[in-house]
Amino acid sequence: MEKTEKNTILIVDDNPNNLYSLHELINENFRVEVVEAKSGFEALRIISEQTIDLCLMDVQMPEMDGFETAKLVHSRPKTAHIPVIFITAFDPNKILMEKGLNAGGLDYLTKPIDDVQIVNTLNMYLRFLDRERTINSGLEEKVQMRTMELQNINRKLELEIEERKRAETALQESEKKLKEANAAKDKFFSIIAHDLRNPFNAVIGFSNLLRENINEFDIKEISEYIGYINDSAIHAYTLLGNLLDWASSQTNNIRFKPGAVNISDIINAILLILSGEASKKNISISNTVPALFVVFADSNMVSTVFRNLVSNAIKFTRPGGMITISSHPTEGYNEFTVADNGVGIQKKDIENMFRIDTKINTRGTAQEPGTGLGLILCKEFIEKNSGTIRVESEPGIGSRFTFTLPSVSG
Repeated sequence: MEKTEKNTILIVDDNPNNLYSLHELINENFRVEVVEAKSGFEALRIISEQTIDLCLMDVQMPEMDGFETAKLVHSRPKTAHIPVIFITAFDPNKILMEKGLNAGGLDYLTKPIDDVQIVNTLNMYLRFLDRERTINSGLEEKVQMRTMELQNINRKLELEIEERKRAETALQESEKKLKEANAAKDKFFSIIAHDLRNPFNAVIGFSNLLRENINEFDIKEISEYIGYINDSAIHAYTLLGNLLDWASSQTNNIRFKPGAVNISDIINAILLILSGEASKKNISISNTVPALFVVFADSNMVSTVFRNLVSNAIKFTRPGGMITISSHPTEGYNEFTVADNGVGIQKKDIENMFRIDTKINTRGTAQEPGTGLGLILCKEFIEKNSGTIRVESEPGIGSRFTFTLPSVSG
């Protein structure tokens, strides 16, 4: 019989002659694999080890007969599908046939063996197995094709979902940047409309007062008003400088040229500028940074950072207080700290002080005004120079602003 794939038939019989006769008969008429078992136990072992398509089972066998063997075969999920054809003695009353069917047998043949009957019976069942295999193969192929189609559909859906997520993420990022831009714009106009106007109002007001009443004031009063004008002018100049720097950084127009910078030179220049403000409040400033302490950074940005941090420390330190500027080398970086024993910062304000979308209205110990823009600039400039900045503070005790800058060797 022509077959594209051979079936395997298991013959189970304790009689060697029967095994030989059946084996030869099957080989002469069919292209199949034939496996022999001389007992029910051996049959169970073979079935558990290899694929069997059809089983010819003798009924009368010692230790375990064919009925018991068939029941065990069909009791196992992996072998329950194997068709069993019993070979029985002549059974005029059909008792053995009924028992075989009850044991899960598919058919039965009687002894003595009739070659024609066996060939016809096997031919019928083998054709059925071939047809079933063909159907199953076709179904399997269809299932595989459908599975591939579903996998492709799922992959397309996954790609669409991923693309949608990316689009949503991009949209969220755009919304975030838009909110930040709006917050920055609001902050900018708020500073221009209010914070920058106030010092100029003071300058204009006190200068007009002096011009109109110069002959009525004594030297002490004139000196006092000039001091107010000078303070307001310095505040306006500092604020305007921060505004210009910040506006440049927002439009990526700010000049950035990192190189070897001696921090001591920058600190000394800043302290020279701010010494007057510190003296007015009798605040002492201790600088423990070595005379030659070099980092790799943009000197203008570093100068802006130190100017803002030291100026803030003076602003929020009580008269007679103390400010310390220190340094500490770390692996690949240098760490700098500006510490004061001033009024300190509330915890809720620490969380927001580096954010553009929040406004913290805090005046200094001498009612000095502030916008918070300086600290935002500090964070942007430090990060631009590959560093980090953090703050530690306790209300009534003081604050410590610490930032890092790359060392020349790092």
